Amino acid sequence: MKKIKWMYVLLATFLLTSCGTLMQPYQMDSKMKDIELGMTKKKVISILGKDFESAGARMTSEGSIETISYKTASMTENTEGYYLLSFKDGKLVEWFKEKYPVHNHQH
Repeated sequence: MKKIKWMYVLLATFLLTSCGTLMQPYQMDSKMKDIELGMTKKKVISILGKDFESAGARMTSEGSIETISYKTASMTENTEGYYLLSFKDGKLVEWFKEKYPVHNHQH
């Protein structure tokens, strides 16, 4: 009987953590409201989370520029995409959102 209870506890834990991870792209729009130009990369990551991808880097005559991306999605607009954030010498200098329609393929 104890094994069955532990199985339910493990299953419930798995489902709850999975839902949180799946919902993260849908929560990104509300998190972006707290982002301001001039913030450090560390501050931006503390707000948006560590689930980002490196999208590029380059050197300019004014300093180094690094771009990271966060996945986003909208159930109401049926879109998905990315927020792209660019940092010059570790400070946020630009951000924008790329989005495109979700194509649901029926088989």
